[in-house]
Amino acid sequence: MTYSKKNYLNEIISMKKYQFNKLIRSHLPERMKEEGVELYGRHLSKDEFAQELKNKLIEEALEVKDTDSRDNLVRELADIMEVVEAILLANGITSEEVERERVVKRKINGHFLPANFITYIEVSTDNQKVINYLENRNRPYELI
Repeated sequence: MTYSKKNYLNEIISMKKYQFNKLIRSHLPERMKEEGVELYGRHLSKDEFAQELKNKLIEEALEVKDTDSRDNLVRELADIMEVVEAILLANGITSEEVERERVVKRKINGHFLPANFITYIEVSTDNQKVINYLENRNRPYELI
């Protein structure tokens, strides 16, 4: 049987293939290659890049949720800040714009307090404005 060089090497060096499908930081490909990892990817379009940054923000937020120490929390929050900076840059938004909006929202809605965790709400069936808001969001509230 005749083997190509690639097939021959695959026979000698067994490789495991892992699905990745995620955006990584710019220095990681070089480090991964130095560690013997083969990388396969592609260049994203502007729209794909914007979406993958949003996906990355969710990924990093879940890592914040799973932290078990202050040091890990600091590291994961740094990752979130890096993703937010990339999202701002990709969309031509300044941090000053975001800060102005944060201040406005804080004046209108206040800030977060431990005493303000709400387990459920009740809305009168004739209050269609609130019901429509709760049920027609991108992530609607669950009716219990």
